[in-house]
Amino acid sequence: MVKDLYCSSLGNPKAILIFTAFLPQFVDPQAPVSAQFLVLGALFLALEWIAISAYAYMGLHMRRWFAEPRGKRIFNRCCAVLLSGAASVLLLARRA
Repeated sequence: MVKDLYCSSLGNPKAILIFTAFLPQFVDPQAPVSAQFLVLGALFLALEWIAISAYAYMGLHMRRWFAEPRGKRIFNRCCAVLLSGAASVLLLARRA
């Protein structure tokens, strides 16, 4: 599982961006850089694993909820309200 997560993270543009632009800010050039990147990379992979597990758990829960017509209807109405709200904000926004 960890190997698959690591391999999928290697080709992920988000992971590449994090390792090249975000993580170097937290590396002390006076200390061994490879060890610091190893720790930061392990933390990144652990947090990715937690996030993917949370998405999977929510997906299992939502699958049962969407199986019922009432769940689909509530979801569609919530999305309609959110999109209508976003459109209203854009409509009322003034340009500088």
